[in-house]
Amino acid sequence: MTKKSQFISLAVLIITFVAIGLYLRANQELVASLANISLAATVGLIASRVLSTATNGMFLQIFATKFGIRLKFQEWFGLTVITAMGNYLTPFSGGMVIRATYLKQRHNFPYTQFATLLTANYLVIFWVVGMVGVITSLIFRRTAYFSWVVVLMFLVVVMAISILVMLPTMKLPEHNRLIGLLNVAMEGWQMVKTDHLLLAKLGIYTLVQVLANGFSFWVAYVALGFPVSFMAALLVSLIAVFSILLNVTPGNFGIQEAIISFSSTLVGAGAGAGLLVALLLRASTLVVAFTLGPLFSLLLTCELSEYKNK
Repeated sequence: MTKKSQFISLAVLIITFVAIGLYLRANQELVASLANISLAATVGLIASRVLSTATNGMFLQIFATKFGIRLKFQEWFGLTVITAMGNYLTPFSGGMVIRATYLKQRHNFPYTQFATLLTANYLVIFWVVGMVGVITSLIFRRTAYFSWVVVLMFLVVVMAISILVMLPTMKLPEHNRLIGLLNVAMEGWQMVKTDHLLLAKLGIYTLVQVLANGFSFWVAYVALGFPVSFMAALLVSLIAVFSILLNVTPGNFGIQEAIISFSSTLVGAGAGAGLLVALLLRASTLVVAFTLGPLFSLLLTCELSEYKNK
């Protein structure tokens, strides 16, 4: 990471902290709603984050199997937790570097194939999010919260990815190493997209993850005393997924809060409610990441050490 990108990340992070602090100070009645959170809601939030992490790990497991790699539980689940922890410690999804490095050193998994994994991951996630988003948005078509702009946004995502998947894979002239790596990644994606059973499994796991994420949003709204339906909470969670495209700060802090706050106004809950929900969900994610992350870091370090000493 360059010094310029580090400066931008730090500046955005500081501005975000100050802005959120000033907003909460001016709206202390929102902070008071935190006292309404029950133990059951807290457990539900943490459990939903663990489920979301597990489904993400299963995505990694079945994808690695496609390339002949059998990952143990502590690897596919542990790497996902460590990635989440790493993303909070460094900006620009630094946790992905840890995952790629481990797979390379322990299983000789090429970085180019890891790029294929990420490509497949994002394409499947955004396609499923787009489809669920269109359906969820249309449910609100007879309410004051319906927006054709939101429907169009999800529809464009679905159509763009569908067209991209149907296009034949082209091999670019290899003028440099970067294009060569890109060609290898595209060849890997060709192998993935032609395996319909694999894509179906990835789609199902992603759908479970999307619904688990929506459930955690709904629990957060209810726990804070905001009467929001599950479908409304799901719609906010779907829009929030697109925050990963602007992953500038550690854990995407600030960007995600802004998008959730804005989306919350679309379902009538208000920006303040959205901000508290975002902060509550972030807190539950941090509990999971920094409780299980160090544990699995130790386990996988031992696993890697034993492999190298063989």
